[in-house]
Amino acid sequence: MSAVSQRLLHEARPDEIAVTGATGTVGAAVVAELASLGHHPRALVRPGSTARPPTRSTRVAVDLDDPAALRSALSGVRALLLLTPLRPRQDLLHESLLNAALDAGVERGVKLSALGADPESAVRIHSEHGRSDRAVRESGLSYAILRPNAFMQNVMQWRGMVARNGTIELPMGDARISMIDARDIAAVAVRALLDWDGVRGAYDLTGPQALSYDDIAEHLSAASGRKVRYVDVAPTVSADNMRAAGTPAWAIEARLGLYSTIRAGEAQLLTSTVQRITGRSPCYFADFAAEVSAAFQPVG
Repeated sequence: MSAVSQRLLHEARPDEIAVTGATGTVGAAVVAELASLGHHPRALVRPGSTARPPTRSTRVAVDLDDPAALRSALSGVRALLLLTPLRPRQDLLHESLLNAALDAGVERGVKLSALGADPESAVRIHSEHGRSDRAVRESGLSYAILRPNAFMQNVMQWRGMVARNGTIELPMGDARISMIDARDIAAVAVRALLDWDGVRGAYDLTGPQALSYDDIAEHLSAASGRKVRYVDVAPTVSADNMRAAGTPAWAIEARLGLYSTIRAGEAQLLTSTVQRITGRSPCYFADFAAEVSAAFQPVG
């Protein structure tokens, strides 16, 4: 067990940590790392979910929209990762989760937010996260708020476009973005759940490079062996593509709002937070592209 884990077991014993969104991209990685460190996290999952978290965790099925069930699920928990799915009025879901945590006696909250979160933002995702971040700060909990940039894992959403015509069609212009591996976010979250004194306040999380979408396409090309091109399109074209893929209207609006901030240059920030908190370098996109290269290779 790490020195950090040994020093802070008095803050939250191995069975006093809970993770919401425990089968999602970040949540699953948090549960797995906690389990690998000897903890027995409580993994909160949606009722009916068939996903199985690591064996050293306790699986608890609970509806995040049911405050009473949440309070029961969080009984005995002292440290909680507050992670909720993207959906309309995400801030209200965060508020309900926060209130249930306070009622259950949770003392430490680690919230997954978003880079650019601001209650006054015109972008829905940023304003909703900004409001819920503020609620966490004002709650009286010991807290850490993690504001990551776009996940590297999001490139998997482009597989259909790449398979059809070898292109990534997005309205980003020549903007650059410091995408981050979700596993690096999880590593920071684990430290925040364990080190209440050392990791406190709000943190912007980014990858180690700010890449253009042409750069990203070149990395995918080099890794997969097929030519992948970035094509700058109008937001209306991107909306049409999402609509054709079955994306609901609210999610199209939310994504276009995020795209506008990227195009405006608001996603090129670089921070050293991952290195500083975890003691290791964050993942480079070229390495991530190599990991997922099979998904982008030519068929036949």
